[in-house]
Amino acid sequence: MARKPNKERAERASSRRREPVAEPAAPGFSLQTHRIRVGRAWTNRSIWTGLYEDAYEFAIPYRRPATRTGQASGRVDRIFDNTAIVSTFRFAGQLQNDLFPPGQPFFKLAPGPFAELALGDTDKVALARELETVSRTVQAFFLSSEWDNAVHETCVDLAAGTGCILLVEGDKDRPVRFVNVPQDEVAIEAGPYNDLALISWKTRLSRRQIRGAFPKGEYDEQFVEAERTQPDEEVEIHQDFIREGKRWRFVAHVATSARPIVDTHMRSQPMAVPRYFRVPGEAYGRGPVLLALPTIRTLNKAMELTLKSAAIQMLGIWGYRPGGAFNPDTARIAPGAFWAMGATGGVLGADVTRMDVSAGKIDVGHLMSGELRTQVQAALHDTQLAPESGTPKSATEIMARMKRISENYMGAFGRLVHEIVPVVVRRAIEIAYDLHLLETETPIDDLLVRVDVLSPIASALRAQALSTIVEFIQLVGTIRGPQAVELTVKVDEALKEIGLGMGVPAQFLLTAEERAALEAKMQQAAAAIAAAQAGQAGEGAEAAPAAA
Repeated sequence: MARKPNKERAERASSRRREPVAEPAAPGFSLQTHRIRVGRAWTNRSIWTGLYEDAYEFAIPYRRPATRTGQASGRVDRIFDNTAIVSTFRFAGQLQNDLFPPGQPFFKLAPGPFAELALGDTDKVALARELETVSRTVQAFFLSSEWDNAVHETCVDLAAGTGCILLVEGDKDRPVRFVNVPQDEVAIEAGPYNDLALISWKTRLSRRQIRGAFPKGEYDEQFVEAERTQPDEEVEIHQDFIREGKRWRFVAHVATSARPIVDTHMRSQPMAVPRYFRVPGEAYGRGPVLLALPTIRTLNKAMELTLKSAAIQMLGIWGYRPGGAFNPDTARIAPGAFWAMGATGGVLGADVTRMDVSAGKIDVGHLMSGELRTQVQAALHDTQLAPESGTPKSATEIMARMKRISENYMGAFGRLVHEIVPVVVRRAIEIAYDLHLLETETPIDDLLVRVDVLSPIASALRAQALSTIVEFIQLVGTIRGPQAVELTVKVDEALKEIGLGMGVPAQFLLTAEERAALEAKMQQAAAAIAAAQAGQAGEGAEAAPAAA
């Protein structure tokens, strides 16, 4: 287990990096063969382009990377109703608050089920305390605004279906850097158990930026010459992560390179790629926006037709008799405008006639739009409760809020937690170990050491599970009386289990030895008080005859 580094170790962290143990390269690795595999992954990714494009165009217009749409491009030209946009950002904010509350720890390391069975009470609490020391060190990395920003952008992408968070080793000021990678720039390949076997990040960077990102990379002569003449020209770069056994291989290369710029190994998965919902046989996720996409399109078209109808009613449709007296291309349509005309009436009628349309049809569009907005908001979990205020909340309101948290993401909660929390925690521990911020690298195998999620929705689920213990204790006290609770239930062990389940730090829970010592001390104090009281009573009894 990792111990808290001493002062000397912390001072060396900025100047020396612990290099990972070398691992032999996978046999037969070839950059050309790897490019064929990556190309096949991007071919499969192109199938999803049309589906994701509609979701991003109508609900998340400002999340498409500029490498696809260009700089300062108009992204809302076809949007006539912003209900989906507003509800999507509310969904992302709720998802972040329910899973990864900003400024709060969302995980802790705890003894796994094997450790719970094999270790005694004292050793189990000691292990929990040691793991809390590691947790506090690693949790400090996730209390930064960079993590909060990356998580929020990922939650916005999860509304469409797939998000990406990359953890990069930083410097002594920021040991761990968090980067949200747009899902448009990522192609993945699923493994045999629906996990990830390949993650390919394709983007465009200038040669100057590539050199800054990989200062120790190996560059061929063609790249060096182009960098000397055109350093700011953008080129396509691939940053690929390939699973090889329990480790990941990282390969960075550009299209014109004959060899990789970087080829190294990592002990943990460097990028978390969560999927909100996943259809069997599909590698990419489907989010609430895709579920609501037909309604979003219908609502957008209904608002477009409603606005056109309103414009026709306000401006009208005008017909004119072509004869040279009136030219609609040069006539100014404005209040108080005068038109020069050859005639304003006669046998053939007026030269200019306003063709009015019915004004009652616009109400049908308003009624239909209201129902469609309700459906979109329901699909994106945009069901607003009464805002929290200074007045005490009733039990009904508290239960309504907890019910919303437990119901909104129940189907996706397990997948999101599994595909984000263990990945980022393992990667943060690896970086902290390499930077000498941890003395040993704590393995997380979910058997000896597990990751407990401390998010509000996880707390709600744990509270629901622990409520059975409380209800049983109350039932025993009701049927047999309060005095029978100690004879039926191990109250101390039950309270300790409830405290750990609710996220109470182990350092605040007494071990068996500490509890025995405290009870002995209390008994000694009680005996001393009883002896003092007995002495005072004896002195009073002796003084009574003398007074008589």
